[in-house]
Amino acid sequence: MKARLLTGIPMAILTVGLFVFDHRMEWARGAWVLYAFGLTWGMKEYVRLQQAGGAKLSLVPMCGATMLLCLAHVAELWKERPLGPAGSSLPHAVLVMAMVLSLCVEVVRGEPERFRSVALQFLGFFYIWWLGSYSMEIRALPVIGEGAFIWYIVVGKWTDASAYFTGKAFGRHKLIPKVSPGKTIEGFVGGLILGCAGGLIPWYLTPLRTHVPLHVFIPLSLVVQVTGQFGDLVESLMKRSVQAKDSSALLPGLGGVLDVIDCLLLSAPVAYFGFLTALRFTQPH
Repeated sequence: MKARLLTGIPMAILTVGLFVFDHRMEWARGAWVLYAFGLTWGMKEYVRLQQAGGAKLSLVPMCGATMLLCLAHVAELWKERPLGPAGSSLPHAVLVMAMVLSLCVEVVRGEPERFRSVALQFLGFFYIWWLGSYSMEIRALPVIGEGAFIWYIVVGKWTDASAYFTGKAFGRHKLIPKVSPGKTIEGFVGGLILGCAGGLIPWYLTPLRTHVPLHVFIPLSLVVQVTGQFGDLVESLMKRSVQAKDSSALLPGLGGVLDVIDCLLLSAPVAYFGFLTALRFTQPH
């Protein structure tokens, strides 16, 4: 627990610093740093995990493609063309062409036993980049983008931390022991309660309070938090499938970058579509 705190507190301070930089300098630079680094390094750890399980994935092409996707997405957002639900944009084109090229390369190699690895490669791009890309779509939302993005990061990690410490203190009943033996029902519920309460701070201090009323915000917050905790369990399931405890040893007490962003990956599209719906139905026409 000591190592978790010693690593987590400086990371929280750095994240706050990026948010300040994001607010005072040109549009979303702090968010871009988190986005590009987090997803590229997360892909690196994903590839390493799958390699540990016997999959024949290539590290450099997958990480390079992830970085290229992030840069293409940022370029689209700079021109105010969000990815959107259909994904009809430059990053979408990059992703599709990478998939086509990958399949062609595997056919030329002529090794049928590698087909499972191709499926895992596709999953990696959709799990890491496609889901994670919606974090930038949250940042690009009109009027509430900055506040919604800060809330999404804060509530995601605060819920995660609250679930951990509540589970340690009061956990008695296992949640899904076959997937994550350490997670408890008490920790899950405690994370929801404390996460929802903590999320009220960025809601109150940002334009969210004006544009997303409390009676809409609370249910949305709970749905996003539940999804985020399931995101943690999804990564636990993946690690258990290859008999790994953490995605890497990069961050003492926390594991790897993928261990940190797992709850944010699954909750990003839920938060984006939730806020988008809230804006459409709560604003006067």
